[in-house]
Amino acid sequence: MPELSESSLTESPVDPKSSPSYRLARATAIALGVAIAVIIGVMIYGLWAGWGHHAVPAAVEAKPKNPVTMTLASGYRILSSDTQPGRLILHVRSDTQDAIWVIDTTDGHIVAVVHGEAPKQ
Repeated sequence: MPELSESSLTESPVDPKSSPSYRLARATAIALGVAIAVIIGVMIYGLWAGWGHHAVPAAVEAKPKNPVTMTLASGYRILSSDTQPGRLILHVRSDTQDAIWVIDTTDGHIVAVVHGEAPKQ
């Protein structure tokens, strides 16, 4: 058994707060606390600024203010219809004429017309 001397009893023990591992752990805890506070602040600002909202696509924004109303000329009938993004395609026929109309769906104007003769019946 080791002998205890008077000098070993009177020496003050080493302060654990002055050890390098304690200082490193303390600095790490402070850095993580600051990082958490910054992240929470950015999240609060993001909610306030509306960062989480999705932009409305242009096709949805381009809705006409008033509904588009069109009247088919007398004697014409619609044989078929098709759609493309922003377009309505109508195949119409009268007794004397066959036509394909391409209509813009945002404002209702006719973009193109392809005329032909109606088949003889």
